[in-house]
Amino acid sequence: MKNSIALVLLLVSSLGFSQTLVTGKVTDQNGEPLPGATIAEKGTTTGVISDYNGNFEITVSSTEAVLSVSYIGFETQEIPVSGKSHIEVGLEETAVSLSGVTVQGFSGVMGKSRKRTESIQTTPESVTALNSEGIERAGITDISSFSSLVPNLKFNSSQSIGLNFITVRGIPQVRGGDAPLAFVIDGVTVPDPSLLSQDLYDLALVEVVKGPQGALYGKNAIGGAVNIYTKDPTNKMGNQLKLGGGNGGFKLAQFVSSGAIIKDKLFYRFSTQYKDFDGLLTNEFLDKKVDFREDINVRGQLKARLSSNFSITGSYQYFNIDGGATYYSVNPTGTDGEFTGGILDPNPSDGNNVIFSDVLGRSEMTNNYGTLKMDYNLSGVKLQAITSFNKVDRSTNGDLDFLELDGLTQGEEITTKTFNQEIRLTNAKTNTKFDWSLGGFYQKIKKDFYQNGTTGVDFGGPDAYDTADYINETQTIALFGFGDYKLTDKLTLSAGFRLDMDNFTQDDLLFATNSERDNSEFQPKVSLSYQANKNVLLYANYGRGYRNGGYNAQPTDLFNGDFDDETSDNYELGFKTSSWNDRLIFNGSVFYSTLNNQQQYILDLTTFIAGVYNYDKSEVFGFELESRARLSNFLDVFANFGLTDAEIVDGGTTGGEDGTLTDNTAYNGQKTPFVPVSTFGVGLESSFDITDNLKFSGFLNLDTTGKTYWHESNRDAFTTDAYSLLDTRLGLSYKNWKLELWGKNLTDKAYYQEFSPGEFVGSPDDVAWRGQPLTVGTSVSVKF
Repeated sequence: MKNSIALVLLLVSSLGFSQTLVTGKVTDQNGEPLPGATIAEKGTTTGVISDYNGNFEITVSSTEAVLSVSYIGFETQEIPVSGKSHIEVGLEETAVSLSGVTVQGFSGVMGKSRKRTESIQTTPESVTALNSEGIERAGITDISSFSSLVPNLKFNSSQSIGLNFITVRGIPQVRGGDAPLAFVIDGVTVPDPSLLSQDLYDLALVEVVKGPQGALYGKNAIGGAVNIYTKDPTNKMGNQLKLGGGNGGFKLAQFVSSGAIIKDKLFYRFSTQYKDFDGLLTNEFLDKKVDFREDINVRGQLKARLSSNFSITGSYQYFNIDGGATYYSVNPTGTDGEFTGGILDPNPSDGNNVIFSDVLGRSEMTNNYGTLKMDYNLSGVKLQAITSFNKVDRSTNGDLDFLELDGLTQGEEITTKTFNQEIRLTNAKTNTKFDWSLGGFYQKIKKDFYQNGTTGVDFGGPDAYDTADYINETQTIALFGFGDYKLTDKLTLSAGFRLDMDNFTQDDLLFATNSERDNSEFQPKVSLSYQANKNVLLYANYGRGYRNGGYNAQPTDLFNGDFDDETSDNYELGFKTSSWNDRLIFNGSVFYSTLNNQQQYILDLTTFIAGVYNYDKSEVFGFELESRARLSNFLDVFANFGLTDAEIVDGGTTGGEDGTLTDNTAYNGQKTPFVPVSTFGVGLESSFDITDNLKFSGFLNLDTTGKTYWHESNRDAFTTDAYSLLDTRLGLSYKNWKLELWGKNLTDKAYYQEFSPGEFVGSPDDVAWRGQPLTVGTSVSVKF
């Protein structure tokens, strides 16, 4: 062990010899970060770009080097290093007006999909990203609003707060299972998919990278990863206050403050938000709104630069969301002319989808999340250690028959605790053919799950019963590495791996059983990219993804006592191009995936037990296109299109532990449920100065979700046709003030986020979860 440590230290010291690492931050005259600024060592070919928070790292030839810092629309500065290892750069706007069409903040969005800062247009992955400016213009407030801009990505919610359904490239999320996307906040993987329900604000970057990313993000990145980076604490004091309101009794209050406690040494950032919404959907039986929601969010960060090479950042976030639950729609007339539920049209229309339960459902989610990140910069090498803890408490109570009958109710209590520890070594040399990172990871997840219900008089009650009471624990140890090697000036080979070693245990208190299993999964990734010229990138990728299995509450006819790990092998060809003096971007990719043991969910109402089962084999073929054009200095037009053909190749069999086997091979050749066959988006974005102090911004987006099959049978009675949602946001800024008007689902389109055919779960009723109707609002903010 001692010899291994000595070898690592020798490697680190030798890699860092003879070069000087300089870190820094580029901001404007107001202290706001400038992402995409160019930092170059004068007289050499060495250069880097600043990231989404304006930060940069560059290795220079000597302590007397001179850095040239430039950004479109700002005066270039030349700054002597003079032995300093950290430099703060403040750029002033140029007094000379720009001629022609500029692309500031357009094609130069900086992402971090491969754990390092690079332009989206030079990243050999299918990536959609927005920096802080784009996030604000598009009105990104949650994952749902961002997913509408990403081809082959769909985000839905249903039943209760924290219950989400993400589908990416033909891989859906299932209840009781993990999301097909890794969810990463400030470089820390957060495993609980319920956290995707939180509001997004005060952000520097949000990006989605698609295709298996197990080598970079570990298990459950079987379809990709969502990267969210919050804004850094600043050296200059700044505050922002925002107040807003809208229909449905919507109210918003937000406050952000950042600055230096000790200039150049200790910095803070504090942000908090409160949202309240009375609701727009009405329970016709109770005559009450059901989609109410109250959201309190508090976030704090402290960053200490203890030396020129060592910094520590601590962050803590708390949020509490309280809202409506279990308000499923039913058919108001049923099949016999009375209000008994029954067959429901999967394409909602007036009078066909009515909320009519006798119980007002309610759910709550509370989250406590803390991280401690330590960064140590050696000459040419960066050592990073990230420790995080996360606790989520969720509860749900509501109806289960979804009618006015004194019938069935449901209750659920879930507590999830997660501890993460990651140590990573990363190359920090700028001008090198070989870029690399390697490290280790440990994670422990403990999930305490309790579920119960009651049977009322109309169902032969009253009786109370427990349906699940268990504790699941997962421990993971992982080793990973990733590297790029420039074979030529244009051709780059990338390769990486991650070995996840998992131990799963379940202590079932209801059925007095204990289960344990181990699993190891090797997740390789190989990529070859060819930069044909500065405007054309071609790439080919192979990656393996892994989503861990787990245990069901108990076996039934429809599923086993456990479900298997899911794996995928993905092959992708893609291109990224820019033309017309960087005013037109056109990117695309085609992909093919094979999935083994793809996970699927079902609720067995004959036993009131929900569970997950596996298809033996399925496959996905698809492609996606993204384009953006700057028609003038004042107007961008953008569009995206995704097509997914997801098919069950071998449905296999499940259940059978009680002697009754469910044969799913009848669905061989059918489309995978919960997967839209296509997505399409088109929109306009505008920003210009009316006067020196008055500025306008506008955003309009039409998002179309294609046909969606809700069951393996693919019957028309369980299939939703394509539908479109129209969103907009308009803004006027005067000096430090900003007024915004926004609207979502402007055509008030009725649509479903989930549809459940009763025929296949032992229920006489179909039920569905309605999407949000037209919402409009306004807000005013001031910076000081």
